[in-house]
Amino acid sequence: MATFSLQEQRVIIRFLHLCGATPIEIHRQLSETCGDGVMNVKNVRSWARQFKEGQTSCDRSRTSRSDMVERVEKVVLEDRRLSVENIAPKVGISMGSVHKILHEDLRMRKVSSRWVPRILADDHKAARMAMMKA
Repeated sequence: MATFSLQEQRVIIRFLHLCGATPIEIHRQLSETCGDGVMNVKNVRSWARQFKEGQTSCDRSRTSRSDMVERVEKVVLEDRRLSVENIAPKVGISMGSVHKILHEDLRMRKVSSRWVPRILADDHKAARMAMMKA
C-alpha cells in the first residue's frame, strides 16, 4: 500500500467529493488506498463540508497567533466595553482563544466593564515596596 501525505489525501477527498461520493465512501476508499496513514472520518467530513461550501484550495489555511492577537487587540481598542462573547465572532475565533489572548498575550483584565492593561504604575510599585520593607 502506498502512503499519502495529508495534502495528497485532501486532493483525493476533493476529487471524490466532486465525483459525488459521500464522506463515508471517501473515507472507505482512502482506507483501502492509504492503509494506516489515512485521516479519520471526522477530518474527511470536515474537508468534504469545506469543499461543499466552496473552498477550492487543499491547503490548510491557518492564521498565525500573532495575527489573531493583533485582530483581538484592534477590536478591543475600538470598544473596550465588549465582552469575550462579543469579541469572538468579530475576530472569528473561539471564546477560549479570545480569553487566552486577552489575559496571557495582551495582559488585560476586565475592570468596571472595560478591558485595561494589567500594569502597575510607578507609585503603586513604590507603595508595594514600602509595605514589604516595613
